[in-house]
Amino acid sequence: MKKEWGKSFSVEDKELEALSQQNIKKPNEGKSVKKITFVFPDVPHVLSGGLKMVLEYANRLTARKYEVQIAFDCHVGIHDKRRFIPLFLKKNILYPLLIRYHPRWFSLNPKVKKVLIKDKICDEEIPDADVIIATAVRTAEPVSRLSASKGKKFYFIQGFENWSADWPAKRVESTYHLGMKNIVVAKWLGKKLKSVNADCVLIPNSIDFDVFNIDVPIKERKTYVISMLYHEAPLKGAKYGIEALKKLKKIYPKLEVKLFGVFPRPQSIPSWMHYTRNASEVQLRGIYNSSTIYMCPSIAESFGLPGAEAMACGAAYVASDYGGVHEYATDGRNALLSPPRSVEGLVKNVSYLFDHPEERIRMAETGYQDIQRLDWEKTLDKFERVIQS
Repeated sequence: MKKEWGKSFSVEDKELEALSQQNIKKPNEGKSVKKITFVFPDVPHVLSGGLKMVLEYANRLTARKYEVQIAFDCHVGIHDKRRFIPLFLKKNILYPLLIRYHPRWFSLNPKVKKVLIKDKICDEEIPDADVIIATAVRTAEPVSRLSASKGKKFYFIQGFENWSADWPAKRVESTYHLGMKNIVVAKWLGKKLKSVNADCVLIPNSIDFDVFNIDVPIKERKTYVISMLYHEAPLKGAKYGIEALKKLKKIYPKLEVKLFGVFPRPQSIPSWMHYTRNASEVQLRGIYNSSTIYMCPSIAESFGLPGAEAMACGAAYVASDYGGVHEYATDGRNALLSPPRSVEGLVKNVSYLFDHPEERIRMAETGYQDIQRLDWEKTLDKFERVIQS
């Protein structure tokens, strides 16, 4: 079953990168961006890779001496009449406290200013800045209507967000033509925008190698240890992953499973599966380093940050072919991929690596080397060139 090594980039990928470079203009002389506003669609209660990336940008740009502020659009929750809390209390006590203490799952630099949007994204509620960045489809339209004093407008696109009835595909696609500078984090997203005649700049996601790296040598790890993110969202495919793990336990009785997630431990998970809730980055590094294989059963992902983090920590990667996985994984080279929703595909690929440890070691070592190109400093350099242009 040994697979051929694939190439990381296609001709289309190179064309997209060339187009991306064309869309980065030289910085305007005499002008310098100092103040940046990121607009969030809500308070980030629950950990997600997309939110984490924006918060990382906030921290790292702050470290580079930018004045960064995050505006949290909380008007939906504040004006939700199903919550029997007086409007005055929500506006002046509850939500100010929420943005003060959230996100609890991320260590945000205290120099990053937090702004509460109480009624709607508008000039009256958004501070002036040099640059303003919409970070989700729900924020794109109102950010595009803000006055010039709020800053040059950018749209940070991390997925094709047609996930609700309010945002069908056509409406999502229309947000790419609002006159803002579109930034995409993945090649497949760039191709999506190109297909609807929208320009964009590609700035790929990155990994903090000071946080995620190898502690336990790949060749010295226990054979039968798998880690996996548990998430309740159907598109994360957790039920397929859990079913695959149960089947693998019957084949490999010594199997150890290490799950992690932000939700309470579900009753459906067998007692022999270990579960860490709200794992810190230190704990995640430990989980990845104790794993021979990291498994991702997602049905749809724009990128798949945990998989990249696990590869940086030396785990071999077994995943469903969810689209965004190709931003860093190549089937047969540094990962084994199977069709989404295929329990048998996940079982087959994990079994192959368990039964062929030399191939598992090769794949993990190749993955570790390949993932090094997702370097934060290079990403930040490109981001700065884009916002300063």
